[in-house]
Amino acid sequence: MTYRRILVAGGLSLALLAAACHEDELFTPLTPSYKGGAMFTRYVSFGNSITAGFQGFGLSDSLQRLAYPVLLARAMGSPFYYPSLTNPGCPPPITFIFSSPPTRLNNLPATFCALRSSNVPPFLNNVAFPGADILAVLNTNYGDPQPPASATDVYKLFLLGGKTELQRAREVQPTFVTAWLGNNDVSGAILDTSANAGSAADVTPPATFTTRFNAFMDSLDSFGTIQGGLLIGVVQVTGAPYSSQGRAYFAAQASIPTLTVLPNCLDSLVIQPGDTARVLVPFHFGAPLVAQAAGGTPTTLDCSDTHVISVPEVVNLLGTVVQYNATIAQAATARGWAYVDPNPALRALAGVPGAILPFPAFPPDPNATAAPFGTAVSRDGVHPSTSTQRLVAQVLRDSINAHYNAAIPPIP
Repeated sequence: MTYRRILVAGGLSLALLAAACHEDELFTPLTPSYKGGAMFTRYVSFGNSITAGFQGFGLSDSLQRLAYPVLLARAMGSPFYYPSLTNPGCPPPITFIFSSPPTRLNNLPATFCALRSSNVPPFLNNVAFPGADILAVLNTNYGDPQPPASATDVYKLFLLGGKTELQRAREVQPTFVTAWLGNNDVSGAILDTSANAGSAADVTPPATFTTRFNAFMDSLDSFGTIQGGLLIGVVQVTGAPYSSQGRAYFAAQASIPTLTVLPNCLDSLVIQPGDTARVLVPFHFGAPLVAQAAGGTPTTLDCSDTHVISVPEVVNLLGTVVQYNATIAQAATARGWAYVDPNPALRALAGVPGAILPFPAFPPDPNATAAPFGTAVSRDGVHPSTSTQRLVAQVLRDSINAHYNAAIPPIP
C-alpha cells in the first residue's frame, strides 16, 4: 500500500533538541517504591503489531495507548514512551469489514496515513512495529540477508526512524524487557491472499527461527543493563477466527440455501486426544462466497481450492509454533527470565460465549458491525480487542510478580 508523506524535519529537530535538555532527568527516573520495583525503572517492550496496539488492521494514538505494554508500564510506575501516530491513524482502523473494500474510520481509504505526532518523545520504550518478524528486529549488521520489501516497512520508518527495535531499545538502557516475537514468522500463511494459503513458503523454518531468535537474545545480553525480562510465546495462528474451520462453513449452508459447501470442507486429522487439525477457510476467500450466496447467486465452496488451508498445512503450522515456543521458553530458562505461553489463556477465551466466534457474524447479524469475530478480537479477526489487550497486561503482570517475587500493582 502507499502512504502520503509529509516532511516535518524542522519541527522534529526542535522537539528533539528540547528533549535533550532533560535527558539526564529522563534516564534516571525515580525507582518504583513497591517490592522489586528497581528492576522496572526502565521498561522496554519488543514486538510487532499486537504490541504496537494494532486493531482492525489500523493503528492510531487512540489504539496505541490501549496496548498491553502501555498498561503494564502504567502499573509498574515506569516512564513509558511510544511513537504516537496522529488520529485517525495510519491507516484508520476498520469499522465494517464486510464492505469491499472494508470501511475504515471517517470513511478514509487504507492508503491514508496521518503520520507521527509532532510531539516527539525523548526515547522510545515501545519499540514494536507492525509487520516485524524476527529477522526485521535484528541489528542491520546481522549476517542474514535483509528482510524482503513489505508494505509494512513504512512503519519501521514512521515509528522507529528507520532503526531496528534493538537499536532503539539500546538507547533506553532498559532494566527490564518483554518480547513477543515470532507471530509474523507464521501468520503470513493465513493472511496470504495469493492462490496458495497455508504455504510453507510463508513460514520461517523452525531451525532458522531458532538461529535468529538466539541472535536477538544475544544482542539483549550485550546491553549490560537488563536485570530481568519476560518472553511471550507465539500464538497458534490457526485459532484466529480470521480463518474459520471448514465445518463452520458447511454448517452455514443450512441457513443460506444458495450456498453449497462440499464434504471435503469437513476434512480433519486427530493429532492427539482432544486436539484435531481441521480445514481452514481464510476470511478473505470465504466471506465473498458467503456474500455472493446471500445475495441470491448459487455459490460453491470447494475446500480443495488452494486458497483454503488444507489439513496437512494446518498440521505444519501447529508443529511450527510448538517448535518456536520451545526455542523461546529455552531462551527464557537459560537467563532465569519469565516465560508465558499465551495459548492457554486464548483457548479459555474461546470457551467464553461470544468472545471468539468460530464463524464470523455476517450481516444482517447486528454483531457484524460491533464484533464480527467476537468481543475478544478486533474487527480484523486477527488482533486482540481492547479487553484482550488488558487481559494480556494482567497475565503478564501476574507472571512477572510470581517469577520475580515482585509486587507490581494491579493493572489500572
